[in-house]
Amino acid sequence: MMKNIILCLALFTSILFSTPMNVQASQFSDIPNGHWARESVDFMVKKGVLSGYSNGAFRPNEAIDRAELTFMFHKLFNKLRPNLNPSIPEMKIQKFEDVPKNHWAYQPLMEMYDADSFGVVDWHWDKVYIYPEKKVTRWEAMYFFQTFFSQKMYQMPADQVFQILARIDDITVQSIDSPNRSPYPGSKAIPDDEFTISYSHLDTGEITFANGDIDALKAYALAWLVGNNIMSTWGNELEIHDPLTRAEAVVMLHRTYNVLLADGSLSTYTK
Repeated sequence: MMKNIILCLALFTSILFSTPMNVQASQFSDIPNGHWARESVDFMVKKGVLSGYSNGAFRPNEAIDRAELTFMFHKLFNKLRPNLNPSIPEMKIQKFEDVPKNHWAYQPLMEMYDADSFGVVDWHWDKVYIYPEKKVTRWEAMYFFQTFFSQKMYQMPADQVFQILARIDDITVQSIDSPNRSPYPGSKAIPDDEFTISYSHLDTGEITFANGDIDALKAYALAWLVGNNIMSTWGNELEIHDPLTRAEAVVMLHRTYNVLLADGSLSTYTK
């Protein structure tokens, strides 16, 4: 019985993300006129990224999982295949322990992530995991976007990064120059270090981020996403612990597409 349920769920998911259907967002029963994500859902349908469920629904408020989000990246940005041509051959991932070859998203998952996908792939000695059915939080979404657009993100000036981060209340921006390492004024202290970004002022007056490049990764990724309005804040908070919904994922991808189109770099990422 349980095996049949799992097979049905897998088939249902594959229908959402892989079966072509001649449908527009206006025909989705749960994407009515005036829905905040309708334009982006329509865009993704036209691009062949998604089609909706066979019952005519899109389920915009459901949390998206890692396989579904990966499939969207894979379809929309069809030049992004980091694991097919890793910059360092040793970075190529040969196998995910939790992604069998008959998994509905096997190809996207195996092509999109190499060993440099920090925050996305998980190493346990010589075994690698991706947790394809795990729901993505808004914080974790940052790592997925960083995996693919880090070169764009690091083009942002450090002082601009700092200004954007200082306005986000649910992360901690902390100076390592202070003996007490007190949070930057206006930031809300969070006990989990994952949500803390440490920085230092160099003698030249420049800002550098700490912790072996990990804080820089988080800093530039968040600042790029928020600064380009790809990820929205509410009352100065990112609501980082909340799940990323299907609608939010679609809107973020659509906005990313438009940012790349506007700066002239879209052809690097998609045909």
